[in-house]
Amino acid sequence: MIHFLTGDLLSSNAQALVNTVNTVGVMGKGIALQFREHFPLNFKLYKKSCDNHKLQPGTLLVVHEPTLDGERIIINFPTKTDWKHKSSYAYIESGLKELVRVIDEERITSIAIPPLGCGNGGLKWEKVRPMMESYLNGVSSDVYIYEPNEAVKQVLQQQQVKKHTHLTPARAMLLYALFSYEKMGEHASLFVANKLAYFLQRLGENLRLNFVAHHYGPYATEVGHVLYKLNGSYMTGMEQKEAKAFEPLHLRYDKYDEVRTFVESNLKSEQRQRLDDLLVLISGFQSALSLEVLASVDFITDREGPLPTEDVFKRLQNWSDRKKRLVKERHVTVALEQLNAYKQRTAFA
Repeated sequence: MIHFLTGDLLSSNAQALVNTVNTVGVMGKGIALQFREHFPLNFKLYKKSCDNHKLQPGTLLVVHEPTLDGERIIINFPTKTDWKHKSSYAYIESGLKELVRVIDEERITSIAIPPLGCGNGGLKWEKVRPMMESYLNGVSSDVYIYEPNEAVKQVLQQQQVKKHTHLTPARAMLLYALFSYEKMGEHASLFVANKLAYFLQRLGENLRLNFVAHHYGPYATEVGHVLYKLNGSYMTGMEQKEAKAFEPLHLRYDKYDEVRTFVESNLKSEQRQRLDDLLVLISGFQSALSLEVLASVDFITDREGPLPTEDVFKRLQNWSDRKKRLVKERHVTVALEQLNAYKQRTAFA
């Protein structure tokens, strides 16, 4: 019998849990990240299976993992080949066929399944739901299908607030910059955190971040990892590393004094100066497009050296369709003026 419900799948008492995965061994965000943290043996065997190219769409990896509450059956269900790609309806269908066989073979009495391929996978629930019903209606076990909902995020936020993360100079600098940015009247986000971290590193702070040319300008995947570490203790919104680029992150202002005190007491004078320089540099450029242009223009000139305005503009036009559509040559002119002015007075090289 099929039961549709909402909530946190990992809190289910079902005998078996389905974990949606890719086939390259990455459980970086979404429900897969939660499975990685709750079931370490499963992740180890999943990673090994991917490294050996044994896990492919249409195949399932079944792991029996001992827990304090007894053995759980984890069924790893590939919905995409690479974490960068979207899921495929064909992969959902071939996986469901195999799932029906596994349920019978493992004599599973109850199973909890997420909305396969939806969410990060990009598939439409109104198409996936009837596929799941069609294949699973005939199984003898109780099938608990968790529909897409916001409840999971709210539950995870409550769980994450209970954890505590220790501050380091790098974490404190990024947090302080985000708090200061919000005082300028804008919302913190993954996009903003990337740009602030980019400029902090350009101002001389060795954050060991590898920035590459991304859709919205310089981007480092490590910034998301840092925010995930801070999530719960100092902010919310990164519970599953699923935050969209411009989705607001919610800073915990009850922690602001702690962050400020750490900055004043634990940072070197040159690190505090970099924070001051950063805020002056982005002043007047705090809107999303302005910040994107400022960072992107600097990214280009830092790698190619001084260029005429028209050449920088051409490179931005070729960067992405978004920039071609939104960025005007006058934006580049203003950004270059701002960057050149601050090269004269800061460590900006």
